[in-house]
Amino acid sequence: MPQLAKIIEYRDPTGDVMAMRLPSQGEGIIEWGSQLIVRAGQAALFFRDGKPMAKFDPGRYVLTTQEVPILTSFITGLVYGKGNTPFRAEVYFVGTQLFRDLKWGTPEPFYVPDPVLMQIPVRSHGRFAVRVTDPALFVPKLVGTRPDFGTRDVEDFLRSQYLVSALTDATASLERGFSELPRFLRELGIGVRGLLAPEFGTLGLELVELSVNSVSTTEEIQATLNRNAAIASELAAKAHGARMLQDAGTSYQQVGMTDAMKTMAANPGTGDGGGNNPMSTGVNLGLAMMMPQMMSEMMRNPQMNPTVNPMGVTVPAVAGADPVTKLKQLKELLDAGVLTAQEYETKRAEWLKAL
Repeated sequence: MPQLAKIIEYRDPTGDVMAMRLPSQGEGIIEWGSQLIVRAGQAALFFRDGKPMAKFDPGRYVLTTQEVPILTSFITGLVYGKGNTPFRAEVYFVGTQLFRDLKWGTPEPFYVPDPVLMQIPVRSHGRFAVRVTDPALFVPKLVGTRPDFGTRDVEDFLRSQYLVSALTDATASLERGFSELPRFLRELGIGVRGLLAPEFGTLGLELVELSVNSVSTTEEIQATLNRNAAIASELAAKAHGARMLQDAGTSYQQVGMTDAMKTMAANPGTGDGGGNNPMSTGVNLGLAMMMPQMMSEMMRNPQMNPTVNPMGVTVPAVAGADPVTKLKQLKELLDAGVLTAQEYETKRAEWLKAL
């Protein structure tokens, strides 16, 4: 059985030791009258047969019943003789300062609901800080018979025991999809801390703070989410464009027909000068098929008001549309070869007078 020095103290060289046991195994022989030095940020626990018997706060103590009355019941029946006869005990020095900047990470993924993929496996990591508030609870429940217990041990304990279930519950309470989680990391950290704080309290620990630094999923699922987001963005852009065309009194179909007529007008045919080659014939046939449909669409549009000019050509006029839009449509019909230059100028002058 090891005999402890007459001055019993422990200096933490690294700052990450939460509990240190003296001696490292079994009970030690403590000479009656030895000095115990407990430094700031420490507490000393005397154990006998695995049970805490006396707790000392920061200070210098001479271990006699006269100097430290708390030892009276502790050493009753344990003193071997009288005077400076030693007694047996084990001493735990427990760090009571704030242990900050500790790291955590999910040992396995937790799952977040998704409207398309149903569930997304998510991993996360962050930081936390703890403080020992009750050494008499902390040592038996977490330290046990270990010779020392450090911040790495409490990190491992948090990861293995609580993290996945707490993150799952906190994420569900947010009611946010995976794509929104990065904007709510602070709220997620607050939720996880709120769930874990009572559990830590039963271990003699205070969970002072906990932050979530990131959430991520697998590369394959992230690629799928990126594709879905691109498709949704494209559809939204098309819907916005359709609304703008509708407000202007036209549609994607009409714009496409106008573009086709412009192309045919710019390429009347080559080779025989009359546009009678097979390619030209097909294009003209397409124009002949599209023209009635385009004009019919314009006539059916409730916003379109047909106006017949003196030359007998029907020109669509938009009731209530802005003059720039009407003139633009008139110019497109001229460019497509539907109107002659004279018809265009006549109608243009008519609309300009109406401004």
